[in-house]
Amino acid sequence: MAGPLGTATGIVSRGLPQPAPDLTYREDRLGRYGSAMVESIVRKQHVLLDEGVYRITNNNSQTGIISSSATGWVATTPAAIVYNNDSPGNPAAKRIYLDFLNLVTTVVGSAASGLVNLQAALYLDNGNRYTSGGTNITGNIVNPNGDTPSNSIANVYFGNITAAAATGAVRAISPLRVIRPAVSGTVLDVVGETKWVNFGAVEGMLNGSITIANANFIPVPMPAIALGPNQCALLYLWQNVGATNVAATYAPEFGWWER
Repeated sequence: MAGPLGTATGIVSRGLPQPAPDLTYREDRLGRYGSAMVESIVRKQHVLLDEGVYRITNNNSQTGIISSSATGWVATTPAAIVYNNDSPGNPAAKRIYLDFLNLVTTVVGSAASGLVNLQAALYLDNGNRYTSGGTNITGNIVNPNGDTPSNSIANVYFGNITAAAATGAVRAISPLRVIRPAVSGTVLDVVGETKWVNFGAVEGMLNGSITIANANFIPVPMPAIALGPNQCALLYLWQNVGATNVAATYAPEFGWWER
């Protein structure tokens, strides 16, 4: 529909509007930034990149960061936290949409005995649950579009983290995932293995078994995640074992966009 200046107009609808029967007139759906909501013909992230909203961070080296030493799920021992530090009272506040987490094993996890597998969980909560430990990789956030500043609304932490207790708003998104079987009862992983955590994946998981003694490429599809202002995502990793263990070390890389 044309507006008074001949420009296109429509209804801004961030949420999914009600469907309309065929051949029924309705105004175009617009995004909150005035863009027309269309079905993209591009399957990759270059449109977001060109818009300048994509971000990446890592530990800015080829070395790893030791992960959580937990031997089971504990709410206060996540291996990664991503926090949206935008203000809830800001009418122009943005959300963070997690895209991927890539983990390259640099030191294998180990135990005296009893290793079974590497497990994971994903939770959402209000506030920044980070308390101490791990590595703050917020300072390494970059925009892969060289024409756009690298400023970001994200705080990102990875490693052997201590988190605050969960709030009453906590949500268990994926409370239990098995990432890979242990190489043996005393060795968890293989140096050089890559685990690709894909948030909102439309691809399937690995089809068939892996060679547990080899460095594999393991895709791990996870649900789509949107973090509003003052919300965080917590990813947990733990070695399922009863005996004393040494956690694996990973080189992490995160990707997300902010809109």
